[in-house]
Amino acid sequence: MLRFLLWRLLAVFACLTAFAVTAWFLGGGPGRALRRSAGAGGLQGSVSAITDAAARGWGTLVQAAITDWWPARVLCALALAVTAIVVFGRWLSRGRRSYVRLRVGAYRTDHATAEAVVAMHEALHKRLLQRWWRRLLAGQPGIALEVHHTCAAPAPIAWLAVCCPRGSEEMVEAALRNAYPNCRLARVEHEVDAAPVIVRLKKSAGFIKRVKVLDRLQHERQPPVNRLLTAMGACGESAFVQIAMTPAPAFFERFAKHLYKRHEAHLSHERRGRVFPRDRSMVEGEELRGGLEVQHRPLYFVDLRIVASRREVCERIASELRSEGAENRLVERGTAVRHGVLALYERRVRRGEGNPLPSFHKGVFAPTELAAVWHLPSVDYMTVPFARTGSPLAPAPPAIMRPSEGPGTLRDALGPVCIHPHLRKQNTAVPGAVEQGKSSYLIATVAEDLRREGCAVIVLDPKGDAADAAVMAAPWS
Repeated sequence: MLRFLLWRLLAVFACLTAFAVTAWFLGGGPGRALRRSAGAGGLQGSVSAITDAAARGWGTLVQAAITDWWPARVLCALALAVTAIVVFGRWLSRGRRSYVRLRVGAYRTDHATAEAVVAMHEALHKRLLQRWWRRLLAGQPGIALEVHHTCAAPAPIAWLAVCCPRGSEEMVEAALRNAYPNCRLARVEHEVDAAPVIVRLKKSAGFIKRVKVLDRLQHERQPPVNRLLTAMGACGESAFVQIAMTPAPAFFERFAKHLYKRHEAHLSHERRGRVFPRDRSMVEGEELRGGLEVQHRPLYFVDLRIVASRREVCERIASELRSEGAENRLVERGTAVRHGVLALYERRVRRGEGNPLPSFHKGVFAPTELAAVWHLPSVDYMTVPFARTGSPLAPAPPAIMRPSEGPGTLRDALGPVCIHPHLRKQNTAVPGAVEQGKSSYLIATVAEDLRREGCAVIVLDPKGDAADAAVMAAPWS
């Protein structure tokens, strides 16, 4: 915490110093110093005048500049007012922003290639990215991808979730379906448990060096999330991993390109400076090849959090995330002061929101790195129970009848559907096993017929439960 405050105080002092120097130059300070030294003659008089001016201190220089040149005061006051308005507006927008947590329901055969998972993370970036002027005035909303392990009755279970801004649920679901066509998002009604302990993971070096690699062949054999779920299940306690992501602006990609070129030039300069020059080492070549994976891709400001009831559990899960690295590696960052004392992360974790001041150096991730952390487990994963749906998500054919009002007989991905009245005159057979929805379909057709004018319905039910439900579905019941 002390280091954090010292860096912030140093930044404030640097801003005040820059303001003082700028005001002195705009107020004609150099000219006055030279004119006063005209009688001294030559370079010696100029140097002595500048030395005397510096000896008077920054306070005298700033006071003279503001007194002699009044437009500087107006411009500075206007700049401070605009800055205060923008900061206050962003703070209000961040507080009013509402997030919703959605549970990912995967179909039992949903599986995606490594390229499809990377494309899904890139699509999420474009779905949420704001224009620069909107980002400046109202801020940039983020998204959080979560991996949960819940030790609740009757048995532990693992599940995935997404936290997104309210109103963007359909766009986020469409991005996820780029990789998993049959996945569904359902609202999580209960809030996540309080976050007693939080451990953060950041990159140890600059972000142009990769920290994760999603190998295509390894992803086909055993996706990395399988090992993460196994480690979370071995802890025996409820915990979850949250990846709070904020889309970086478009110019940040050019900044990443500049850093890569500078790193490449630095390595070349070191090679040329050796007494016995030799070709670039394999380590340097691997770093440069890995850095290309970050170039020309959308980037995220990421806060990787591990939330559990004890720090030992967080460290065990963090060890799995840190086990496989690339040219870079993940390091732990505790939150004993910022969360344990100041409770800054309580609201951020519940909302799935990133930090207001992201890390521009070690907290930037590319979709190729995030794809190695968050995706669906393999279809045959059985170590930790992972719930999947048994019915695929497929829309009805275009010729199907869709009612203008009412719930219809059934629903597909696009809305309610029903059987055309002319086709209802023929027989309909609905085979299926027990508890598969045959009686529910019968009751839905009865309710649909009762809404039509001049239609009488006769229900023959040997058991009687469907007949009672059909009576309850009548409009007069």
